[in-house]
Amino acid sequence: MGSESDENHGAIDEAFAFDPTDPEAAKDLAHMARIRSEKPICRPAENLVLTTRFADTAEGFRDSKRYSSVGDMRAPGIVVPEEESFLGELDAPLHPKIRRILLKGFTRSRATEAEPWTRSEVKRRLGVIATRGTGDLMADLAVPLPGSVSAYVLGIPDSLHDDVMRWCNELLHSSWPTTGKTEAGEGIEACFPELASCLDGLIRERAESGTDAPDDLLTLMVQAKTPEGWSIGPHHTRTLVVNILAGSLSASFMLGNLLYRVMTDADFATTLRENEALIPTAVEESLRLEAPVAFLMRTARDEGSIGGCPVHKGEHMMLHIGAANRDPEVYPDPESFRLDRENSPEHLAFGIGPHICLGNHLTRLVGRVVLEEFLAIHPAHSVELAPGYTWECVNHLQEYGPERLDVVIS
Repeated sequence: MGSESDENHGAIDEAFAFDPTDPEAAKDLAHMARIRSEKPICRPAENLVLTTRFADTAEGFRDSKRYSSVGDMRAPGIVVPEEESFLGELDAPLHPKIRRILLKGFTRSRATEAEPWTRSEVKRRLGVIATRGTGDLMADLAVPLPGSVSAYVLGIPDSLHDDVMRWCNELLHSSWPTTGKTEAGEGIEACFPELASCLDGLIRERAESGTDAPDDLLTLMVQAKTPEGWSIGPHHTRTLVVNILAGSLSASFMLGNLLYRVMTDADFATTLRENEALIPTAVEESLRLEAPVAFLMRTARDEGSIGGCPVHKGEHMMLHIGAANRDPEVYPDPESFRLDRENSPEHLAFGIGPHICLGNHLTRLVGRVVLEEFLAIHPAHSVELAPGYTWECVNHLQEYGPERLDVVIS
């Protein structure tokens, strides 16, 4: 494999080629399985190296010195200021400085503290759907809930959650994520003035309140300093708050995948009702088999190789989480959803290494609580997919999960 790649110096492997900007092709897990079996590291498009095995994909995530995150979410050639950059598209030395601060707020104990509020909110949203008798579990529960939980942990007042998440949703579906600008201008403040004004006001309050500021994640971001006296500036704090809120979308599709399985697999639902202790396992298996983020991108800083395949400086890396999580060398019976998996490595749904997802504890909490509360409403209500419902994957390049989950509750 190595000599052939050297001779062609990055030639496209035509037998495995696909358009990496096509959501359907980029998330075609059957095609990824064929690639993993026949040529697990290949070049499916110009200037792109694809990894499909667990070991190679994990190596790509761990080695942040060789594989840069800068530009991960941007269109080719787009460079935005550091203070307009999400955490996942930053490299050292700034990335670890910010991450060390945020880690103090993204702990397992902080997630546990958010459970009562989360459970109450899940019950409220499910109650609204039950009273109405119909609904879309994505629009009514799975999409707004994780962002609202993140907003709660940040310390954003409940009364602002819907507005903030609506503005974040507009941002995510604009040209800003790929270009850093829209028709309205450049940067979050120019493009989304209402969102920026709201967050800037909350940031200013934390800065001016000193020791009287509430004990929440936003206060930590505003007031924390490194031993050298460095702190996250207000402009970058605003961007990172948007990052935290917008990043909840992956948890939304995890919820969609879990809820769809509950309603279409009677044995799965019965097993969980009879043994609630298996619910955390169900969350993990969904994250493995139905990874809500199918892949992430990196860029090679220098000449090198991965899995025996040369990687040239400047080439983009598509680290395919969905394919790696189904690697038969790592997971027995990898295409099956199993609640009895033992002694397998943790899946790559949250990444691994220096950029592992900070929100993994909150995501797991949300998945567990939603499953518990959804299963609990069945004794009083029957929840079924609406007549004629057809599963369609969300039309997003990296996200994997249902676009809609129309249900009837009686």
